Amino acid sequence: MTTVAEAVDLPYDLFRRYAAVRETGHALTALATGQAWVIECALEKGVTPDGTPYDAFTKVRWETQLAYAALLQAGAMAQDRWLREQGLWTVRRELATQVAARHSMAAVQTAGVGAADVERAAAWAEELLQRHWRLLLDCAELLDRRGYVYGSHLSGLLRDSGETGASAADDKAQAPGT
Repeated sequence: MTTVAEAVDLPYDLFRRYAAVRETGHALTALATGQAWVIECALEKGVTPDGTPYDAFTKVRWETQLAYAALLQAGAMAQDRWLREQGLWTVRRELATQVAARHSMAAVQTAGVGAADVERAAAWAEELLQRHWRLLLDCAELLDRRGYVYGSHLSGLLRDSGETGASAADDKAQAPGT
């Protein structure tokens, strides 16, 4: 069986950044919704049971299913954009990214989020990623360098970023279809 790391086929330092982009995509989108809180993001050294040379996670609490669906979808969206911007995108890497996101999509289905809300959440995630992309890249670099970032630190960075005149509460009011 091929691991995600093998399928993505990037040198370890780029693969680690690829993982950091996914986790900060989840985290910043969660925070930007104004409907979720991040406890921490981490990249731990080691090998997962399937052979992937990292164990990345983001601990999040959410208030609404729409925010949950948005933050779950944002990780793969962020990775796809990052691969494209870095000139690293290939069909194989796109497929590996989507396969790696299967646990996120399974979580969306388990939560009972309907198809229309999944689409709304995807649009919302895309909008928030676009708005906070520069900050996401900076936070991914920080996560990659330190190996962990606490949600309170990410919240402060988002609040102080100046990337938008809207607060997280304003973002909450701007959720698609609300």
